[in-house]
Amino acid sequence: MATIAEALTLALDHHLAGRLAEAQQLYHRILDVDPDQPDALHFLGVLAGQVGEQALGLQLIARAIAQRPEAADMHANSGNIRRSSGQPEAAVEDYRRAVALQPDFAEAWTDMANALRALGRSAGAVTALERAVASAPTLTVAVERLGALRHEEGRLLVEQGRGTESLRPLARAAELLPLDADVAFLYGNALFAMGLREDSTLAYRNALAITPDFPSAAFNLGVAFGGVDRLEDSARALERAARLDPRHLDAIDRLVVALALLGREDEAATWGERALDLKDRTAMATAPALPPLFARPRGAERRRCNVIAFSLWSGQPAGTHDPAEILRQTVALYTGWTCRVYHDGSPTADRLAELAAAGADLVAAASDAPTGGPYWRLAAADDPTVARFLCRDWDALPSADGKAAVDAWVASGLPFHVLRDGVLHTEVMSGGHWGGVAGLLPDLLPLAERHAAAEADRAQDHRFLRRIVWPMIRDRALIHDRTHPRHGLPFPTV
Repeated sequence: MATIAEALTLALDHHLAGRLAEAQQLYHRILDVDPDQPDALHFLGVLAGQVGEQALGLQLIARAIAQRPEAADMHANSGNIRRSSGQPEAAVEDYRRAVALQPDFAEAWTDMANALRALGRSAGAVTALERAVASAPTLTVAVERLGALRHEEGRLLVEQGRGTESLRPLARAAELLPLDADVAFLYGNALFAMGLREDSTLAYRNALAITPDFPSAAFNLGVAFGGVDRLEDSARALERAARLDPRHLDAIDRLVVALALLGREDEAATWGERALDLKDRTAMATAPALPPLFARPRGAERRRCNVIAFSLWSGQPAGTHDPAEILRQTVALYTGWTCRVYHDGSPTADRLAELAAAGADLVAAASDAPTGGPYWRLAAADDPTVARFLCRDWDALPSADGKAAVDAWVASGLPFHVLRDGVLHTEVMSGGHWGGVAGLLPDLLPLAERHAAAEADRAQDHRFLRRIVWPMIRDRALIHDRTHPRHGLPFPTV
């Protein structure tokens, strides 16, 4: 006849193999012989919990614990049944008893973390999982759950703008989950946001090593390399991003800049052509419903002046040339045109006087409007007294061939004009390089206000022109482009 120990071993074999009926029968036979046998009570209680008889299971395990209160695994399995029956708080107490008896009980720490997580106590869950991993570094379930929690913790901190605090949990997540590209990517983002550009490149490269077709990681790597003046590396990473995702406009635009800075003008121009193709197709395919252009300028009899419009506002990036000098040369070159400067009142009285002396017609703009400074020059297009308008920037002195291009536009009879003045001009139209016959477009500032309220950043005016204005003027514009021959005529030779 088998001993109790032999019967218990056979019962456990059945139990672990999933033959629950056979195991249950043997546990009962053992208890018929010894009603207080703690192991049989314990494992029969576990089995009862597995088949949905949680109350019975807890009673049986409680009887086992009464016989062997120092058995950590019994307390842990009591916790498992309580957790599965929707009693996470009681389960935590059982797990605490288990790890008090056996501090290196990694599975109990892990199960405690799950119960704490169910109670919304994420910090406690992380602490429990750290204990589990410290006790059993190869316990995969604990490592993966801790990595996931650290990742989630870091992500939430990043979203809350708490970048410094996010570094520690994300570094831990990256250590625990070295083959998780999303973790490496987010860690790179946090490092970059904190100004640790070189460190961020390592994280992004890890993400790409794990997932080679990860365009966002390639793009961010390119940006990070650019931030530490590694232009060749930046160009390679940005090209990889652009090839992985041919519609990644930011990658293409930044690649053009990197190639131009490296002196690789022909490659920059080729990628610039791609950017223009994509922006044109996207703008035309997604154009909102807008009123058609007027057949002739509204109130044409009142439109007497031609205006070159500039915007000047506080915090505007400084250009290479002084605005007063740009005005003087523009006035000299564009005979019969008025230079109008829309400003927010931030220039000093002396500065405004200098601009006026240089030929500016000064117009105070509403500085509290939703639209920022770059939009103000659009007021010239809405002005009922303006016949033709040009929108210009402070980034360059006026050129003779630029003036010749304007003259060619006026002579063409087409109502609108777009200039692209170099390899970096990869917008279909940019805020300071276009013009038109006033009174044909709907009023632009009200349209711009709706757009500005939705998207507020330094490039929003370019997107507004691309998405809203370009679809209206594309087929009625003369385009001059110095670098992209498929997208415009060359500038006139003077």
